[in-house]
Amino acid sequence: MKGLLKGIGYFLLYVIFTIVVQVVLSMLIVQFAVGKGITDQGLIEDFANNNMLGMTVASGLLTILFLYLLFKIPKKNIRKEWKMNSFEVKDLLKGCLLSFSISSVFALITLNADIENARIIALSSLYYSKMFPFLGTILMILNLLIIAPVAEEIALRGIVYTRIEKTNKPVVAIIVSAVLFGLMHLMAGGIILVLGAVIMGLVFGLLLHKYKSLWVCVIAHICANLPDFIYTKERFTSQGLVIGLVAAFCVIAAASLIWILKGKRESQKA
Repeated sequence: MKGLLKGIGYFLLYVIFTIVVQVVLSMLIVQFAVGKGITDQGLIEDFANNNMLGMTVASGLLTILFLYLLFKIPKKNIRKEWKMNSFEVKDLLKGCLLSFSISSVFALITLNADIENARIIALSSLYYSKMFPFLGTILMILNLLIIAPVAEEIALRGIVYTRIEKTNKPVVAIIVSAVLFGLMHLMAGGIILVLGAVIMGLVFGLLLHKYKSLWVCVIAHICANLPDFIYTKERFTSQGLVIGLVAAFCVIAAASLIWILKGKRESQKA
């Protein structure tokens, strides 16, 4: 129970910090807009939304720094605490196949869903690219493929999971960290994104339990975010193609999961 409470406590601290940072950044953006002579409330909101991607990147970087200092200042062994251990390439391949295929299935099924936060971020990316060619794309890649996977995996698996696992069964750590991972996506995309995040959280938790390496989780998380760049309504207009891809990725996901679980049984026999 103690480990469970610690894990939830660290999660709340992480959430509170990110909310405070985002509020402060929003206030700074508003003040900047006012300084530029923008006084209309609607125009100020548009200006803030246009800079949402920049605020997200800044918030992510500050969060990583905060989590690092949270363990570094007390002089804790971060590598050990967060399970930042080495891994085998074949294990990484298993994790990446599983995460990418499941994420692809979810992305294809929800292809026509309107997730407000994702839409705002996409428009913000276009806004930055108009100011400087490809700047929005660069920031999107930086956010989705580096900052978000690192920050979220440190928080939810490196810290929350490991705290819970110390005094509870691994299955408890996997489920609780996955549910918390889903809940933190509630404001960003509603119940649809929460469901997807919970599923992926279960995958990342399983990978950490199996391979004892946060790096595997981070890289698998990057693979899970790749579909955001691949599957769009404009590219996949054929319903037959979507159904075929969903079926194919379901098979790949099932095969990857069996591969992972089979490896676990073999290691137990050894």
